[in-house]
Amino acid sequence: MLFTPELRRTLESAFLPLACECTLMPGGALMVKIFDPQTGTVAMQVENVAIANVTTVRGVAELVAELRYDLRTCVTPFGSTPAFFAASRGA
Repeated sequence: MLFTPELRRTLESAFLPLACECTLMPGGALMVKIFDPQTGTVAMQVENVAIANVTTVRGVAELVAELRYDLRTCVTPFGSTPAFFAASRGA
């Protein structure tokens, strides 16, 4: 799939209220950075996200679901849940 403005908007709006930036990398892969827009604290950054096989709306939804799962289960370098998610879980 081509990295279209529509795909970019879909991905970048899927993680609100966090901000998301998608950058097309050489070779056609994406770098996805999800961060707190107020503090700039990066919650997750993933490089080399393959989008060549994302050819349908369902494929886009599956990609978003996978990134959301990774974001929920990611661990900070210090071994704790990112503050945004700890607060939303009542931790």
